[in-house]
Amino acid sequence: MQLVSCTHKKGGVPGGLGAREVLRCTVGASFKDPVGSAHIGGVVMRDRLRTLCLGNAAVIRRAGAGTHALPAGTGAGGEAFETLLDHEKLPQRTTGSLEFFIDGRNFFPLYFKELQAARKSIDIETFIFDNDDFAVQVADILRAKSREVPVRVRFDGLGSDQAAAVNAKSMPAGFTPLKNVSDYLTAGTSLECRRTGNACFRADHSKLHIIDGDRAFVGGMNLGREYRYEWHDMMARVEGPVVQDFVRLYDRRWCSDAWWRRLQRRKPAPEPVAGAVAAAASTGKDGARKRQLPLRVLHTDACRGQQQILKVTLLGIRCAARRVWIETPYFSCDEIIDELHAALKRGVDVRIVVPQKADQKIMDKNNAADLKKLIEKGAKVWAYPGMTHLKCTVCDEWAMFGSANYDTLSQRINVEMNLATSDPRTVHTLATRVFEHDFRTGRRVTSAMAQAKGGPLDELIGDQL
Repeated sequence: MQLVSCTHKKGGVPGGLGAREVLRCTVGASFKDPVGSAHIGGVVMRDRLRTLCLGNAAVIRRAGAGTHALPAGTGAGGEAFETLLDHEKLPQRTTGSLEFFIDGRNFFPLYFKELQAARKSIDIETFIFDNDDFAVQVADILRAKSREVPVRVRFDGLGSDQAAAVNAKSMPAGFTPLKNVSDYLTAGTSLECRRTGNACFRADHSKLHIIDGDRAFVGGMNLGREYRYEWHDMMARVEGPVVQDFVRLYDRRWCSDAWWRRLQRRKPAPEPVAGAVAAAASTGKDGARKRQLPLRVLHTDACRGQQQILKVTLLGIRCAARRVWIETPYFSCDEIIDELHAALKRGVDVRIVVPQKADQKIMDKNNAADLKKLIEKGAKVWAYPGMTHLKCTVCDEWAMFGSANYDTLSQRINVEMNLATSDPRTVHTLATRVFEHDFRTGRRVTSAMAQAKGGPLDELIGDQL
């Protein structure tokens, strides 16, 4: 049974682009950042053509699958695997504590308390800042806090515009959605708000919320009614030295959309003194000791030539000796699918959780078209009863979660951020609380069920998304 249903707003273009969005993402973005827009355009065109060509050349793609396996008996996770990632020039490990919150009913009450408890600053980066009643509730807290502490909000213009074109079915009767989220956030306040320019329709799909510069929330949830009440998703509360990496990242992105903003960019936050890092890592905001674990921050950013999430995903699957478990709303990246085929040939337990009915019809059909082939090779697939927007991967004793989907946009083009770790306790937590729970909750998908939903044309179109 589908848990999520949307109704079109009058004048909205759900899943499409209006003339205003097209002009803003082309002419407007080029004016604000001509050099950056031209660079992004070239990168996006290259990756689009690559996906189109290789999407129809499975033999060529699969020739390289499984070529980075570790010595027999090692598998993904642990020091040998992490050392391999270091040698592959992926971001170096840092440390931090993690606490997971699954579904909006568990996350947002704590999030509201953290916003209200802020004493120094609030920095928010989100793909969607919706215009519904729940988003207004978030906005009201931020407006009030801006009278006490500096508040910065950065949201994706394209994502938020698209979200504003539909209403959740559960929207309260009589509520009038906001016409302009930016104006509402800033009217009569000192709150600073910026929306991305979306050059060449590239989006900032990251979700990062930093409170007082010493704790953060990352994951898959946007700010809107679906994420609070309807969709299955996850966020993590993070403390420790890794938060300073987030602070520097946010400051850079805050000024990244216009050439004049980059000229005015404030100096990045200084690197913390080693002794201060150790002291901060041992206790959290509430004074309780926090268990620090090794974390690796991974990005997709076409403008900066970063496809770290795709690279580490391929390595994780290639090295897996026992299991590869994936949960994602959109499943269309051919390179990852090829690695899963190779893993199945090695006897790896491949399990995938997708929505029973995704919010995007074409991606729903594409999921089915790609999964049919994997099911026929031995993969086990579950349809979550409703819309799962959760993005998580477990390969043996290594895990990754965050904002990135298993599609071309997330793996190659958009701005994304994931966290990964080989910490055994964290891997066990995600395997049990996310995957084993959703295996029990979902319905096994057969090849016939998948074939009924999607075909080759759906796969070809979905590969570009």
